[in-house]
Amino acid sequence: MTPFPDEAFLALVPVPVVASEEGPEDTLVLIRPKILSARWTWLLRMMKKPAYRVKLDARGTAVWRACDGQHTVAQVVAAVAEAFPEEADTTVRTALFIRELARGQFLTLATTGLPQN
Repeated sequence: MTPFPDEAFLALVPVPVVASEEGPEDTLVLIRPKILSARWTWLLRMMKKPAYRVKLDARGTAVWRACDGQHTVAQVVAAVAEAFPEEADTTVRTALFIRELARGQFLTLATTGLPQN
């Protein structure tokens, strides 16, 4: 079994695909439409609450802000480790969070055009 995250995952670039807004205490709230299919988006206009609102904590906010479409997962991990030096196992925890954001369709993981910052 390959350890997670592997080098291939760390080389991906997380690209946000949903909006965010400021939340309480310098955190963010992610806003994701409940219907993502272009075929059914007309239904959103009929819904009282057409979007999910996901409140991030300070750590989640740091991860989201670092996921700007320009930096690799490894660079995001390094930024979060610098922002939260007292936390152990930053690499795995941050990579798992990014993977879950991708699964929830809050961001995509790009494999081409990787910047080398």
